[in-house]
Amino acid sequence: MTVKSGSLTAIVTANPWNVRLVDTHQRTVLRESARRASGPSGSLGYRTALGWSHATRASSLKLVASAAVAEVQTTGLGALSVRIAPDGEGSISLTSSTATPGVEVSGIGFDAARTEKFFGFGERSNAVDQQGREVENYVSDGPFPSQDRNYVKPTTPPWATRDRDDSTYYPVPWMLSGRGYGALIGNDETSVFRMRSDDPGTWSLEAESARLKLRFFAGPTPAAALGRFTRATGRQPAPPAPYAFGPWFQTGQKNKIPLAEEAADVKKLRTADAPVSLAETQMHFLPCGAQRGNEAYNRQRTNFFHSQGLAHLIYFNPLICTSYQPVYSQAAQAGVLQRAPGGQPFVYNGFVGGSEPAGFTVEPLSQFDFTAPGAQAFYGRLLREAYDGGHDGWMEDFGEYTPPQAVSADGTPGPAMHNRYPTTYHCAAYDIARRLPRPLIRFQRSGWTGSARCAYDVWGGDPTTVFGFDGLSSSVKQALSMGMSGVSRWGSDIGGYDSFGPAERLSPELLQRWIEFGAVSGVMRTKGSGLAIPSYRRPQIYDDDVLPVWRRYAKLHTQLYPYLDAADATYRATGVPIMRQLALAYPSDARAAARDDEFLFGPDLLAAPVVEGGARRRGVYLPRGRWIDLWRSAAYVGRSGAIGLRRARVLSGARSVGLPAPLGELPLLVRAGAVLPMLSADVDTLAGYGHGRGLVHLGERRDRLSLLAFPRGSSVSRF
Repeated sequence: MTVKSGSLTAIVTANPWNVRLVDTHQRTVLRESARRASGPSGSLGYRTALGWSHATRASSLKLVASAAVAEVQTTGLGALSVRIAPDGEGSISLTSSTATPGVEVSGIGFDAARTEKFFGFGERSNAVDQQGREVENYVSDGPFPSQDRNYVKPTTPPWATRDRDDSTYYPVPWMLSGRGYGALIGNDETSVFRMRSDDPGTWSLEAESARLKLRFFAGPTPAAALGRFTRATGRQPAPPAPYAFGPWFQTGQKNKIPLAEEAADVKKLRTADAPVSLAETQMHFLPCGAQRGNEAYNRQRTNFFHSQGLAHLIYFNPLICTSYQPVYSQAAQAGVLQRAPGGQPFVYNGFVGGSEPAGFTVEPLSQFDFTAPGAQAFYGRLLREAYDGGHDGWMEDFGEYTPPQAVSADGTPGPAMHNRYPTTYHCAAYDIARRLPRPLIRFQRSGWTGSARCAYDVWGGDPTTVFGFDGLSSSVKQALSMGMSGVSRWGSDIGGYDSFGPAERLSPELLQRWIEFGAVSGVMRTKGSGLAIPSYRRPQIYDDDVLPVWRRYAKLHTQLYPYLDAADATYRATGVPIMRQLALAYPSDARAAARDDEFLFGPDLLAAPVVEGGARRRGVYLPRGRWIDLWRSAAYVGRSGAIGLRRARVLSGARSVGLPAPLGELPLLVRAGAVLPMLSADVDTLAGYGHGRGLVHLGERRDRLSLLAFPRGSSVSRF
């Protein structure tokens, strides 16, 4: 029996049971495993305390409204009810359920090619290609280096952390094969992919439910499959204001920073002609209402930033402290908080950031239930307070704390709501923000399937101040895995956040290398401070030895605004992200697809961030074609920061090369034939605020572009 969905067809065999997906040329895209033996890597099945039961044959198989519907016998006592149906052009769904009591998980295995690469999975720090690994889909705090996990546990509910290197704030139960197809687990319950980790010839998946929901997407390339997936689940909306693409400057971790201190820092940046468009502060309107009693301070702070040409962001999360009265009691009475099984608000101890003197405390709190009637309106009143204060947006933090025992108003079981919660949370905030007249920037760290459609910007959580795992090198992996999972406008904490122990102190070298990476990220955002045990004085972007590097790359990022804006429009049309793992552009080049430390930044720039301490040279794989070594072929002209072209150094592709990488220089190449549209180099801010002497806004230079053309070839681009 066949089920057709445009460019993808499912061929269903009754005896023995098997499902095979083929393309328009009848070539096999994906084949269900024929194994019936115990274990997760076999055919469709389920596991109880007695072990695995796998599908053997269909006792009935019929076509109902274009869908194949079957009753399938298994190696165990319980049968499976299976439905395979068209689900949009090039997409087919498979749903399986069983009435067998005691089912712990449902799963299925598929044949895997020996060299097949497996991308996606949401934001992952351990790898971009997950072949040979088990990948868990569970929204959690982290990851953290193994030696640091005990630092975090006292401040975090036990259900919100995992002792795993693949832990993530933003998992997506989605796999994108390098062979050009994709698979999405539709279950919100915790699920697992095993990518040839227990059987070299098979990849498998399982979800903690007696009902398994899957969706498959055709290619024929990874980029085409990604496009179908993002069209089905949602792409990030257009940024509300241009300053989202400008450099961001974070002033510190605490709720209140002395105004004179912030003014001095901004003056250093403006005096040095170092562009910055947005000031992020950590005034916590939630969870505990830190803005109360600080209204005059907030007004003065916002007025100052606006006078300097900076948009101003503050802080929210979906939690509310029991001490935030009378607001907490009002929320409890209105029924807009998640409930314990007994019916009262679910209260637990959790991290409360921004409090003096340590920068955080732990307090009793509850979490908003955005499925409850009136929850969005109640939360909207809290957001409106910030809007009315003149703020231009907020960090939309957390989303990982949902207790598995919590009761939601719509009846979703706690284990499923734990993962679904970030989507309900961020989409509620999106709906609130987009109805307000003034543009607002929201940036979030948590997510799940469908969260992208409500995400203006995403950042990679709380990295460690190191080059290695959970530091700078992991941030590059996060960017690429997120791009392969449907998120385009993404950035990291430049400089990192957590410093647990003397070995994790941020160094000027690491900060400079992170700035280089930030310049070729969708969001260029600094972190002024974080959690440090013991405390120490962090290097800052305005320090004398770092400021020239910040200026250089903040200038580059600002000048590239027309190029970035065009790449972002391409993402919304196709699903191809700004930061592109090379398999998206070169799917048949195995060496390109294997790179997890370089990427295309938009269509024409190849970036290779330096992610090792002490390195002063960088090996780079050049895909086919010809490439221009930018810093051997161009230089900043005079004091303006404009880029002037010199004789081009042209490198042939399809090979690896060594490039100079002195401290402060990001290895960056341009595709031969490309034309880069650049803003005027004197633009200080992409925000419309401020009228200070010498302050140059985007609006004053919209009629000027520099077009940098690189020999030799042809290209088509937007700006």
